[in-house]
Amino acid sequence: MMSIPVSLAVALAAVIATSILTPLVRRLALRLGAIDYPGGRRINTEPTPRLGGVAIYVGFLAAAVIAMVITRSFDIVRTGPGMFIRVPTVVQTDRAILGIMVGATFLLAVGIYDDVRGMRPGVKFLAMVLAAAILIPFGLATQFVTNPFTGRAIPAGPWGALLTIVWVLIVINTINIIDGVDGLAAGIVAIAGTTLYLTAFHKADVVAGLLAAALVGTAVGFLRHNFNPARIFMGDSGSMFLGYVLGGVSVMGLYKSYTLISLSVPALALGVPIADTVFAIVRRFLGRRPIYLPDREHLHHRLLDRGLTQRQTVFLLYLVSAALGLGALALAGVNRTASVVTLGVIAAILLVGAQRMGLLTR
Repeated sequence: MMSIPVSLAVALAAVIATSILTPLVRRLALRLGAIDYPGGRRINTEPTPRLGGVAIYVGFLAAAVIAMVITRSFDIVRTGPGMFIRVPTVVQTDRAILGIMVGATFLLAVGIYDDVRGMRPGVKFLAMVLAAAILIPFGLATQFVTNPFTGRAIPAGPWGALLTIVWVLIVINTINIIDGVDGLAAGIVAIAGTTLYLTAFHKADVVAGLLAAALVGTAVGFLRHNFNPARIFMGDSGSMFLGYVLGGVSVMGLYKSYTLISLSVPALALGVPIADTVFAIVRRFLGRRPIYLPDREHLHHRLLDRGLTQRQTVFLLYLVSAALGLGALALAGVNRTASVVTLGVIAAILLVGAQRMGLLTR
């Protein structure tokens, strides 16, 4: 008898479903005219359909359904000349999964409208706030804040809900901003999702681990069609959806106590897009430009301007993200003092690297 982990089944289902659906969605995007044409801030040289978020959503949904039905590892059993698969099933309606899917479905619809018709930034941001707020009634809000130095728990009250909303908004926007080079956002989501999965597995947080596995599988399945040269872009429908799910998963279970240390795991896993977003805000503020105004000065743009190809840029940022993910895994297993020191060192390294790359120049 051989046992197969549920998380593997969930990830494979997401990979297969997303990979199969993406070409179909590509044809749909072409019919609807949801196409990115070269020019402006865009670096694609050929008209490329967007709307990949639809395939990402359906692939993730299929994997999430499996996560809610298969309760534990299933077995491949050999009996004489035959072989069969024994799957233990029972429908479990976990509130956290339902909350994430409800909010993600709403945000996907907003992203589809934006990909096809266009939407004003202010309206889109309000939709993100509403989607993040949907998580609160489903229990995805912290009840207390822990002092990272003393370990003392302080009741968060209504501030716990606000912290959840702000964190999810940060993750949505960081994934949206980093989606500027073929395969970059999908790859970083896969790396960050793997970090969250391994941490959840270590802490025996089954639900968070299964959703993280589904997220990784979805990103990998889409990456097959999105890697340079991309045949389809995920669009805002995809980047906002992935960011929302990633943010939601990171506040589940072991992340619901908002200590500096517990938040550092998902924050480090997303270190590349978060740092890029922070530097962009500082850069625009120093240059007296609107913070929400997009530009062509992000980290991936700087690397391309230095002569790197799209693939070289993506692989370099993958490598940095993987290193930060390993740092996050190490951080999850050390004491408070060592964790704070480690965070300080990593922050200093990021700052020095940003200065050398010119990310803080106006």
